[in-house]
Amino acid sequence: MQLVENTNWPSMTRLILSASWQTAFHVHYNRLPVLLHCSHGWDRTSQVAALSQLLLDPHYRMREGFSTLVEKDFLSFGHPFHTRCGHGEGKNEQGGDEGQLSPIFIQFLDCVFQLVNQFPDYFEFNARYLLLLSEHIYSCRFGTLLCDSEREREVVAGIRQRTYCMWEYLDSIPDLINPMFDRATSEKAGVLLMPLPMLLRNVTLWVDRFCMYGAKASIPCMPHGLQYPPQYFLGNHSIVHTVGYGAESALRRALEDAEMWRGTALNALKEVEDLRKKVSDKEKESKEDPAADLLSS
Repeated sequence: MQLVENTNWPSMTRLILSASWQTAFHVHYNRLPVLLHCSHGWDRTSQVAALSQLLLDPHYRMREGFSTLVEKDFLSFGHPFHTRCGHGEGKNEQGGDEGQLSPIFIQFLDCVFQLVNQFPDYFEFNARYLLLLSEHIYSCRFGTLLCDSEREREVVAGIRQRTYCMWEYLDSIPDLINPMFDRATSEKAGVLLMPLPMLLRNVTLWVDRFCMYGAKASIPCMPHGLQYPPQYFLGNHSIVHTVGYGAESALRRALEDAEMWRGTALNALKEVEDLRKKVSDKEKESKEDPAADLLSS
């Protein structure tokens, strides 16, 4: 973990979360307007503004609201996805200035992951939703996160008419919904403002994103007859490493284990009943025919 800390990525994540928390705190408790501005005006500004609204408004913690938030504070605000991600640009090609490349949106998704990981009940989407979204930033499969401005997307490239929408694709996958999310409870709770030290102290590595292509854990020893992968795996994907989903998968495993042992117990009871029946039938036969009993002895 020290090697990860030495990259300063977790430190930057904590700084962004801290700025977002302070923005939400002043808006909610002090009723003060907050001015956000970074060197360019479309990197840290978009990150902090979007995250603070995620803390303040439960609507943005749902799938429909989250897509609206990204469209509003990144796409419409002018975040240069093409420049920051280098879509379609090779090294030293025209427009491929390496000094402008920066994983700003990945960093934003990492901050969102920290919130989802620590407070899963407040979000309609799960960590797999963020993971899939992060993959398609660079896949260029959808036109949603292409180009540097609204003008380039709508007028120059005609992205909306020529490509598929990423949000529609994500909304079509039921496994991206958090089963523990309660909309009524989330809307009643409203603002999500946890103690800042607790939020920063629990920042962790987004394993499923940054260790996506690393070595995977070996398959555990399974009792004979059990199916692998178990039913609590979603589709063909492995379990996403989050606090909330880990608890959910543990519960599913416990229920499946309980069902397995219940079946084993029922089979054992059936064997005992069969054995009792045989003994009882044998005793009845010996009472009805004492001579046969003597011969058998």
